[in-house]
Amino acid sequence: MKRWLAVLVILTAAGAGGAPLDGKWWKNPRIVQELSLTPPQVDRIEAIFLRARPQLIDLRADFEKKRLRQEAAMQAPDVDPRDAEKAIDEVEEARSRLAKARMEMFLEIRRVLTPEQRERARSLLEERREGRTLRPRPRSD
Repeated sequence: MKRWLAVLVILTAAGAGGAPLDGKWWKNPRIVQELSLTPPQVDRIEAIFLRARPQLIDLRADFEKKRLRQEAAMQAPDVDPRDAEKAIDEVEEARSRLAKARMEMFLEIRRVLTPEQRERARSLLEERREGRTLRPRPRSD
């Protein structure tokens, strides 16, 4: 289960550089082809993402605000240990809420994919980790 969640985290991670599995991977024609995603699956994944996104944005903003407060508390000339501990706890609680919301979205997306698609996604992740490029594989129909 943890390995699958790691696959989804990387598949859904937005990042710079245009790596093959970044951003809305379910909209990438090459990924769609590699995983043999159907249009209804793409639509369902998009709907899950759009439904979860506002909450994720809010949770991320809350986390960032608490992280800034923690930094300020830790950099004060006379750091109050109780204030610092409270700030640390608040940051970790916010991080936990954000992680939980992401995992809930990932689990919902997981239910859209077939076991074969999940296995292929794992293979794509391994290829990416090894630095290989994403390329369509010949089908053995």
